[in-house]
Amino acid sequence: MVSKQSDQPDRRTKKTQRQLKKMLVKLLQDKPIDKITVAELARASDIGRGTFYIHYKDVYDLYDSVVADVVNQLTGIFKRYYPRDGDSNFAPLAAQIVIFVVDNQQLFEALTSHGDNLESLKRMNTLIVYSVLDAEHVDTSNVKYRAAVGFASCGLIGTIIDWLTTQAASPIDDLITVISKSIEAMKKVAVSLKFSAD
Repeated sequence: MVSKQSDQPDRRTKKTQRQLKKMLVKLLQDKPIDKITVAELARASDIGRGTFYIHYKDVYDLYDSVVADVVNQLTGIFKRYYPRDGDSNFAPLAAQIVIFVVDNQQLFEALTSHGDNLESLKRMNTLIVYSVLDAEHVDTSNVKYRAAVGFASCGLIGTIIDWLTTQAASPIDDLITVISKSIEAMKKVAVSLKFSAD
């Protein structure tokens, strides 16, 4: 039987990391990452600087951890909802992506609010491209197919960012429909390139 004491450090560690991530997201809404200091994060999280360094090397390491969390959660959504075996109904996938973005709106606004935060967008784009290639059983060396999927992925990310920056002016159902139909259309383009000569 495992003692309750062995759970404590784990829970405390997770709680501290969650708090640091939450504070980083909050600070990113007002300033770019290169203007955020460890001292500022520690103060806002009500921890000592030494405690910060137990968990992360620096602010960029913490930022990478936040982006990795987003990428991992999006990967799970793609694995679960990407249509397989000839199915072309992308509505469930689009709905889950939109729900995830809406539930984490503050996070996505923070990750996309400054031009120097492009690394997170690149990682999300790469995730989408390779998730689709994997689901469609297409080799990554198929340049045309990969480019078509990359184009669609950039459109998906751009549509979501536009929706976030216009204060969600259009209803969520409209956003889901636009994303679903756009992915479906781009899949047809990508499939037409799947076996074409380079």
